[in-house]
Amino acid sequence: MNCQRCAGLMHWLTIGDHLNESGQLWSTAWQCYNCGEIVDSLIMENRVNETRPKAGKARLKTFSPSRQVVQGNA
Repeated sequence: MNCQRCAGLMHWLTIGDHLNESGQLWSTAWQCYNCGEIVDSLIMENRVNETRPKAGKARLKTFSPSRQVVQGNA
């Protein structure tokens, strides 16, 4: 398996968990040798279910008073 972040080689890793949903204390994940990225089953599931903004439907910038330019009297 190759890393999605840097395309480096990944290896299996056993990590301690704080009693996950199945009641296990240990779980397994992939870790990249190059960048250290860790990917487990929950991360993979979230990446598959990730929603992306639709084309042309980006949020409009809103007015922020803190960014307002104030011109002094000359």
